[in-house]
Amino acid sequence: MITPMKKYTFLVYHKEYEAFLKTLGRLGVLHVGEPEKEKQDETLRAHSEQLTRCNAALEILGKATDDEAPKSKQEVYSLEEILFRVEELMERKGRLEEEMIEIQGEIDKTIPWGDYDPGVFSKLKAAGYNIQLYRCPVSQFESKWEEKYQLFLINKDKGIVYFLVVSKEDEKILMEVEAEKLSSNRLSSLRKELETTRIGLSELQKELSLLSSSATDQLHKEKEILEDEISMISVILDTKKSSEDKLMMLEGWIPETSEAGLVNSLHEDGVVYFESAPDKDDSPPVLLKNSRFSKLFEPIGELYNLPGYYEMDLTPYFAPFFMIFFGFCLGDAGYGVFMILLASLLKLMTKKKLKPLLSLVQFMGIATIIFGLISGTFFGINLIDSGYTLTSHSLEELGAGTLPKTLVDDLMVLEGEYFKTRSEFLAVLEQQMDSQSFSQFSTEIVKHSKPGAGLFSSFRHLMLDSLSMFYFALIIGGMQILFGFFIKILNITKRRGFKYALSSLGWFILLVSVIIYTGGGKLGILNLDSSKVSFYIIMGIAGLLIFAFNNPDKHIFARLGGGIWDTYGVVTGLFGDVLSYIRLFALGISSAILGFVFNDISLQLLNVPYIGWLFFLILLLIGHSINLFLATLGGIIHPMRLTFVEFYKNAGFQGGGKKYEPFKINH
Repeated sequence: MITPMKKYTFLVYHKEYEAFLKTLGRLGVLHVGEPEKEKQDETLRAHSEQLTRCNAALEILGKATDDEAPKSKQEVYSLEEILFRVEELMERKGRLEEEMIEIQGEIDKTIPWGDYDPGVFSKLKAAGYNIQLYRCPVSQFESKWEEKYQLFLINKDKGIVYFLVVSKEDEKILMEVEAEKLSSNRLSSLRKELETTRIGLSELQKELSLLSSSATDQLHKEKEILEDEISMISVILDTKKSSEDKLMMLEGWIPETSEAGLVNSLHEDGVVYFESAPDKDDSPPVLLKNSRFSKLFEPIGELYNLPGYYEMDLTPYFAPFFMIFFGFCLGDAGYGVFMILLASLLKLMTKKKLKPLLSLVQFMGIATIIFGLISGTFFGINLIDSGYTLTSHSLEELGAGTLPKTLVDDLMVLEGEYFKTRSEFLAVLEQQMDSQSFSQFSTEIVKHSKPGAGLFSSFRHLMLDSLSMFYFALIIGGMQILFGFFIKILNITKRRGFKYALSSLGWFILLVSVIIYTGGGKLGILNLDSSKVSFYIIMGIAGLLIFAFNNPDKHIFARLGGGIWDTYGVVTGLFGDVLSYIRLFALGISSAILGFVFNDISLQLLNVPYIGWLFFLILLLIGHSINLFLATLGGIIHPMRLTFVEFYKNAGFQGGGKKYEPFKINH
């Protein structure tokens, strides 16, 4: 939900204004907003630039921290001294790294030629001889070149032959090969130069480490001072002045939950203020307030947009669906167990601010376990196809249950026969039974058949095959879309009034009625003939709401036209929206298949003598790590897409809210 805000206006005498702002900043509850660009002055820009430099320096020094480096004495530096020193060291570091890259490149080119002395070539040139280096693939080297020219083979490496040709100044060399440029430095000299540069980089890194240990605390203090000054300047720029600049007037927003502390402080200081509720022309900031579970999903919603102040916060409504979608995309109970264990372990070691993220991972792991059990997958192992056998005990249980004795007798021919997969077992059952008995009792027979692993016998019959998971994805998608229509009614009612939500109410009634009528008929719950009149009456009411109340502010014919246009958009949009949820099935099945493939390949490696078990473990670990990474990535991206596109659209989400960021100072 969105925390209600109150608008406060303060009137303060100019000589008392700075002290008032410091008190207000220490309370940290008033949202003032940012000054407009035309109001920003040079001081604010300069401080903002300095803060940017300060943050960059802190990031650099944070990476340069070395626990083994000797601790230097804590000294007090000015902010400019610290920033200048860090920037100077980083500039030197950049130059040295560029030099290393250049030297290493020259070394790589020179290595095939050996540690030759360029001075010898200079003497030969002075004597009237040219020295030219060449390289070409071994397949292109022609032996006649050795007879025609003064050619000397130098090296052969990785299918490349390196050679040089000595010729007189007027002699032409006719070879279609790549010429190499003579290096002006010996290989040994280049290596010494590289080592010198590397030592220089190491010394520079030590300087950064020493600076990090001696100046980081001071830099944090200077950063806090800068942030305070920027906050103060921003508020002052947003202040209105009157009575020849003697009276300062400041407006801001305060959550109703924080009013008491502020009011007490204002009364103690004798500050004149006015408070009022926001009206429709105001744009109060947005502060979300949700349950412990829903709060975990707030960062996900903020990736898209904050809700407007006058609309509903959809976080509590998309959170359960997002969790379900993630579990559907991974669809492996083993991965869910791993996620919960890893997150629980990290929670014991990590900082407090990261614990909510790990709690979110734990909830996602729970959803993954649930959907892994529904789809029958555990670390790529297919639990559904874990063997089916009708034992004598199975037949006794079926006979004592709801199955007719004649049907149990017919099934006795299958006693003791083993079927590897559910599809094979069901195919044989269908041959042994009539169609009505098969549809009525097949699930009961599957339930009592004994699996290869007894652990799954109690719930294996509840697991869904691929086709059922496909329909399950569409059903979940339809439920979220229908729920989105319901939320849209509430959202419009809150934002504009109930009469503007009547058209959406009509669509909701129509969709629910069609689902109940068609679904109830197929399930045999409803008698379609007797309920037909009631259905048509409800459809008529829904149509009246859709077309006659499409836009209550417009003429009736404009409403009818709008209703027709909305009908086209809703019908075509609903079809595409529901189909979008197929991605949940596709991602889940692809993850399961990939896990199965890695298991199958790994098992084959066990046939390798002596060390096959090692290859088996390595491939199993790498394969499932890759699969878990890809599945997790898809499990985040695609549920976000379904939430922000399908659900937000059908829920009438508008967004555009400004985040509540109160004015705070540290000192």
